[in-house]
Amino acid sequence: MTGDATAPMPNASAATALGVDDVTGPRAAPVLRHVSLSVPRGGSHVVLGPMHSGKSTLLRLILGLDRAVSGRVTIDGSTFDAARATEDQLRHMRRRVGVVFDSSALVSRLTLLENVMLPLAEHMTVGADQARETAAGLLHDVGVAGDLERTPDRLTRLDRRRAALARALVLEPAVLIVDEPGNGLDPHAAAELDETMQALHERYRCGILICTQEVRYAFHWPSVVSVLANGRIVEQGSLDELLNSRHEAVRRFVDRRGAA
Repeated sequence: MTGDATAPMPNASAATALGVDDVTGPRAAPVLRHVSLSVPRGGSHVVLGPMHSGKSTLLRLILGLDRAVSGRVTIDGSTFDAARATEDQLRHMRRRVGVVFDSSALVSRLTLLENVMLPLAEHMTVGADQARETAAGLLHDVGVAGDLERTPDRLTRLDRRRAALARALVLEPAVLIVDEPGNGLDPHAAAELDETMQALHERYRCGILICTQEVRYAFHWPSVVSVLANGRIVEQGSLDELLNSRHEAVRRFVDRRGAA
């Protein structure tokens, strides 16, 4: 690490797993402007926003997959310039972040077991037997049963999401980011995944950031809630503050609370 890119964020608490400080981006065509939020260690934060509001862009800016115009990101005590972080700095940061993409993003040519083992091969020196044991244990914990040598095309959509959750946790990250966890799942499968996520969150005590258009997550997770609209956070606070907000974009979500 070099220069100011890993300096502590001013006023950042040691109890913060993830901090996003005044991030604008991406560089090519800014979608988000001056976004700030934090996820406490062992706590949760729900970002609500309609489709195309920038939730997935936020994830990509945090991970450095898209470069920001400006702003900083803090992961587990290390702060990175979101516009100028080096590849070494980003690699260090990604080692401490687990991500579940809305598409699950499993590698189609790899088996279920190999997909979960992949981060261990990329970021750690671990023997093959230990890696297989760790991956198999996590797949058991997330509720995936049966042949672990199956490829993703032979899995149900729920099991693909569960496998992606296992892969995201295999490095015991400081923060877990989940993009649209219920996307494409029927209500029963979505409820099963929610129960699994909550059980693993309690077990691993990592911070969790949930980016979703489903308002029920603000009700089911004890968390800070941010509402994203037109590229900006228009409301941030407790569930009670969300319910009492007069902002039009927030009210649209509150009026859908029957889904909770």
